Amino acid sequence: MISDIDLKVEDKIYWGRAFGGCVLGILTTILGIDRFGSIIPIIIAILVYLVSAICLRIFISAESRSMLGRKIYLTGSGTYSALWLLAWILSHNLL
Repeated sequence: MISDIDLKVEDKIYWGRAFGGCVLGILTTILGIDRFGSIIPIIIAILVYLVSAICLRIFISAESRSMLGRKIYLTGSGTYSALWLLAWILSHNLL
């Protein structure tokens, strides 16, 4: 069962960012942010990623922060950007 699986903090960060990238890619198309050019959605995606890193730093315990170190900022960054771009392109073509 899924509830029996105990995910590590690093795994939760990874999957949260993967999900966030997909959602933001779809929202980019639905909200029409891409009508202003492609630089605005890129800037928004970067800002959302930075805000997520700040929120993680605030909400994760000091013990977990010290254990993770730089991984708090880097875990899931490639997945976030790739899934954001993929979701944006797919939703733009399908809608």
